[in-house]
Amino acid sequence: MADFDFNLLTHSPERLNVISTRLGAGNTPNDRWDDAEVGKAVKLGPNATHVHCENGDEIEAIVDNIDSGGTNGGYSFGGVARGNRGFRVKAVIGANQGATAAALGDLVVADAQVAKGTKGVARVKTGTPVVNKWRILALRGDGTAGTEVIIELC
Repeated sequence: MADFDFNLLTHSPERLNVISTRLGAGNTPNDRWDDAEVGKAVKLGPNATHVHCENGDEIEAIVDNIDSGGTNGGYSFGGVARGNRGFRVKAVIGANQGATAAALGDLVVADAQVAKGTKGVARVKTGTPVVNKWRILALRGDGTAGTEVIIELC
């Protein structure tokens, strides 16, 4: 019998719960986001925007899309998925995981995300989120930095 492994789901629009939002910390041309930001972890920022999560932040949403044609008040504009229970995304264990490897079922918070303009998925590490609880549903490696994981909002 083949081993079973949890995978990403094809989500219905209701599960994704994509909302339109301004993106980034600033509204100058150098602050603009492009498709390289899709899949990264974000949190609510100042001025009704979503910004990249920093090391230790709770993950509030995942960037779903970037509007290539326009801005809002000078900010990039797009959508973030603020899924509900069972919403799954691919992520990678980040460099700040520490000496203890992540394991199935561990709760995670954001690790430092890859630089703006660099394509990538959410970077996570084990932690103790209080409001936005994500857990590791599948490991594609040993749980150390660089391991691909599937995380699920619970």
